[in-house]
Amino acid sequence: MTVWANKRLDMSIPAWSRAVLACARPASSQAASLLADRWDPDGAGVVGLSVRSLFDLWIRAQRWQRGDRIVFSAFTVADMPAIARANGLHVVSLDIDPLSGEPSAEALADLLDERTRAVVYTHLFGARTQTDAVRRTAHANGSFFVEDCAEAYAGPQWRGHPESDVALFSFGPIKTATAVGGGLARVRDVEVRHQMLRLAAAMPMQRRTDQLRRLMKFGLLNALASPRAFGLAVRALDLVGPGHDAMLQRLTRGFPGPDLLARVRRRPSAPLVRTLDSRLDEGDTPARVRVGPARRLVQGLGNAAVPTADAAEHAYWLIPVLASDAPALVDHLAGAGFHATQGRAFDVVEHDHPDDGPPPLGARHLLEHAVYLPFDPAMPDRVLDRLAAAVSSELQRQGAGELRCWPLDEKPTPSDADEVPG
Repeated sequence: MTVWANKRLDMSIPAWSRAVLACARPASSQAASLLADRWDPDGAGVVGLSVRSLFDLWIRAQRWQRGDRIVFSAFTVADMPAIARANGLHVVSLDIDPLSGEPSAEALADLLDERTRAVVYTHLFGARTQTDAVRRTAHANGSFFVEDCAEAYAGPQWRGHPESDVALFSFGPIKTATAVGGGLARVRDVEVRHQMLRLAAAMPMQRRTDQLRRLMKFGLLNALASPRAFGLAVRALDLVGPGHDAMLQRLTRGFPGPDLLARVRRRPSAPLVRTLDSRLDEGDTPARVRVGPARRLVQGLGNAAVPTADAAEHAYWLIPVLASDAPALVDHLAGAGFHATQGRAFDVVEHDHPDDGPPPLGARHLLEHAVYLPFDPAMPDRVLDRLAAAVSSELQRQGAGELRCWPLDEKPTPSDADEVPG
């Protein structure tokens, strides 16, 4: 049976071959600095092993006090607030609208105080959402504004808003234009940027054999994720562990295992830097090829609730839909030959202390109800239409149209709050 996987490696066979060959080329001591200058000709670029590594370096360069506060968009990758906590910071959650993916500036203003050092805003699912109001609110409080653009890379022409203090872009294993690792940042403050580079110089370098192993691992996983092979791979994984979905998420994590800081506090190897440079050569092509097929799929979903679909700029890294009964939709699509998932690496950012602000009900709602569709830009139109029809028929059965609305401005009743898992 042909089964379409939820996420494939966004790297052609020629690009993967070049990345493998780069592991055998001699190192250049100037490669990272040249790439940083290419990324940001104004001199604000920094190259890292990952977005997590760059974010950790940026926090360490600030020399804040333990217990200083940092506010995160309430729906993000769990490692980001974990890094803040590991550096002694107090994490506060800024709720989002589960359909637009955006927080409100008014809600942010209520969370800020004199010990709030930064606000981290996450662009979700490939959408480039509006930051103006929350950025101005953060700056008015004297707080830094960090754009987490890990999911929103659409080519080197966009490097975040010029007034953001930091913008972070990821080229991890499941990202658009992946280098199977690596991150690029734009850091406005010269002194902070220089301190990041000094801290990075003291860290060990990723071994080129580690990069080669990652390329081999994800190359194999990508081959197994082809529609003809994936059904067999799913059945095999179901026989040897906790189930194929949990196993695949574990296999595709960028930094598995314990001791997160030790794993992210490394410099990128020369092969990884060369691969990042090579992916920049492709410009906006990796993102642009996704847009037409993705729009066809979203339009085919009709009245379904598709988070971030209304964003003016979208690279469609992921396409989620909201379902009243998310597991039922996953099962329904599996029967139709489509491997949809829930959760992935996302998590809800909870307050470190309940008194920090209202609970992130919108983010919890998104985590509970989102199903990530197995979108692949290589899908023929007939497959995209069949996927849209399968989703629509199940959502119609569930009566999920009410999920298009989310009353963030209304207080939930106690029964509503009890129904949302925390």
